Amino acid sequence: MKTIVLSALISVAALGNSLASSPTDPSAEKSKVTVLKEAVAFHRYNMEVLHNQYDLAETRIKTSRGNHAELDREHKIFVGMYQQDIDQGIRVEQSKKAIAEINARYVKLHAERDAYEAKEIAKLQKQLEVALRKEAKEFNKAKKALSRTAQAAH
Repeated sequence: MKTIVLSALISVAALGNSLASSPTDPSAEKSKVTVLKEAVAFHRYNMEVLHNQYDLAETRIKTSRGNHAELDREHKIFVGMYQQDIDQGIRVEQSKKAIAEINARYVKLHAERDAYEAKEIAKLQKQLEVALRKEAKEFNKAKKALSRTAQAAH
């Protein structure tokens, strides 16, 4: 998806260079070219904003309550309490059994968290894809109109 943005930026740069080297336009054509350049820039900016929003939303999902770091901290605390008992020789077998159960539980919790994050990120990706497709369509329309106007000015 970022390749769409990059190809659009390259196209705008190439088109801008060709316009910069073109002979002077009549005033009506200049204003039309300016409006179209602004439309192209607007859609390019919108695509950048969409990518930034996606990155922020993905980070928010990965750092939301119940994330992997929180699970690891909880796991460490619970195992640590039983490990102290083992180190002191208190209820060694029961503590080992409890640690094994805790480890199994946290493996399951991490798997559930992975599934949740994957599901939410897939939703985000779909939303980004739809929004980018719409912006790319509008961007390409504006770019074509700008190209036609620039060619007509020659």
